[in-house]
Amino acid sequence: MATKTKTKTKISSQAVMDELKTLALLTGGVVIGSMGGKMIDTMLKVDPTLPGFNAKAFARPVLLVGAGTAANLLIKNPNIKLLGVGVGAAGVLSGVKLVMKKDLLAGLADFSFNGVQGLLGEPSVYREPISLSVDRYNPDLPVLSSTTDYPSNDLEGTPSVFEII
Repeated sequence: MATKTKTKTKISSQAVMDELKTLALLTGGVVIGSMGGKMIDTMLKVDPTLPGFNAKAFARPVLLVGAGTAANLLIKNPNIKLLGVGVGAAGVLSGVKLVMKKDLLAGLADFSFNGVQGLLGEPSVYREPISLSVDRYNPDLPVLSSTTDYPSNDLEGTPSVFEII
C-alpha cells in the first residue's frame, strides 16, 4: 500500500497582496466606468424616464465596453489592463440594466435586497387585513345567592369520630 503524504500549501503574503491588488483594480475600473458612464449620460442629455427604445441611452454601454476592450488590447501594463476590464464590466452592467430595465446591483449596498423582488420583503399577493374585534361574550346566567341552604346547627348533632371510639 502506498502512503500519501500531506503537503501543506503555503500562502505567501506576496500572493495575497497580488490577489487583493487585482480585486482592487477591477473594482476601481467598475467605479471609474460607472462615473464615466454618468458623465456620458449628462453630456448626451439622456432621459431615463422615456418609455420605449432610446438610442442615446445605448451610447453609455457601447462606449464603456469599447474603452475597456481597447485598454485591454492596446496597453501593455497589466494594472491598466485590469482597470480596462473593470470599465468594460461597468459597460456590461449598464447594458444589462438598460435592456432588462432592472439593476443587477440594486440593494446590495445596504444588504437588504430592496431592489431584488422575491428574495425578501412583502409578498406580492394582496391580503385584506383581518378584523380581530369580537363582541364581548356575556352569558345570561342566573345570579347566585350568597346565603347557604344548610344551617350550621345541623352539624352539631352528629357524633364525632373520637366519640365513637
